[in-house]
Amino acid sequence: MGTFGGGERYDDNPFIFKEASEYIIQPQMKLDAANPLRAMYEDLAPLLLRSPPSKRFPQQPTGRKEWDILTDPISELIYTSAVPDPIIGQTLQRTMRPTVEGKEGLATHLNILVDCSGSMGGGGDSGSRGVGMYGVSPDGFPLGGYHLAQICTAMMIAQAEIAKDSFSVWGFAGSGYAVFPKGSYQDGRENVSVRNEPSQDHKGAIDYFLDLVSADQAPFRPHNSTTMKNGINKVAEDLQGYEFDQSVTVIIMDGGNCGSISGAKDELFNKSLAYNDEDLRKMGPVFYVVLGSPYNKPQMERFAQNIRDALSEHYKKNMEGCCLDFYLQIDENGDMLEFGGALVQMAQVNAGLNTTLTPCPRI
Repeated sequence: MGTFGGGERYDDNPFIFKEASEYIIQPQMKLDAANPLRAMYEDLAPLLLRSPPSKRFPQQPTGRKEWDILTDPISELIYTSAVPDPIIGQTLQRTMRPTVEGKEGLATHLNILVDCSGSMGGGGDSGSRGVGMYGVSPDGFPLGGYHLAQICTAMMIAQAEIAKDSFSVWGFAGSGYAVFPKGSYQDGRENVSVRNEPSQDHKGAIDYFLDLVSADQAPFRPHNSTTMKNGINKVAEDLQGYEFDQSVTVIIMDGGNCGSISGAKDELFNKSLAYNDEDLRKMGPVFYVVLGSPYNKPQMERFAQNIRDALSEHYKKNMEGCCLDFYLQIDENGDMLEFGGALVQMAQVNAGLNTTLTPCPRI
């Protein structure tokens, strides 16, 4: 056998390379991680979203007129008025007009107002230290309160699209401000002068709210304090001049200043501002939703009960159905329990769908 050096054959020494060659390292393919917000939405949507029971613009008969075989469709013929040839009679059809009987014929609108205070942070972002997470997605992603609010908002907008409702979204922290379609939070400041407006861009909004970005770029960026009364005032202010037969308002928060009944009353019925709960409720149902986590369930339930008591005392009727509380639960199989369903049912009120919600009385 040859020795290491020149002239050896491969058969003699297998450690000899006949010629040098360049080893090319191929760049790795970038794999995008699954978006947990969209994954949760796509898991829940088929289970929760429902279509209205009938047409949005129904018609009802108001009389009769002659049916012309040459110009009128056979579907409009009143068959009992038709007679065979050669007997000539007056063949009739019904005259129809649009009607707004029932919810399907109404011009209906969905308002969504979301708590954007610092306590709605937490989860997978690094900008909300000291704030506990609100749960974990089925694939293990830690969720902040603003993540849950984004998913719930997308779910409600999807239901609004099915029902052909317009919608608008606001946020509140130190003040109330527009989020969609007229976003007004820029350069770290809330621009309260921007007036929000109704939107029909359901798909664009759903994509926007399901986008997974850092906390400081999120639609409901967690920051500042919790002043829900300013958010309520902003929603009612922006809606002035718009004509809706009914609007449903859903306010999502973590409890904020509602740690007592008196605190809840100040947030809901503050007289120092131009508008409060009374003004929104004149337009249609107003629901309050307190988000929490399994770790603060007693506090979450106390906040919610304070809001119910404040509403019931103010309106002197049972308003228990006007405030709900829930947190994200995932069972041993990774399935989400009782998440988002109640909020979607709130959005179904405009569509005339029967829900399992406790009634929220009108005033």
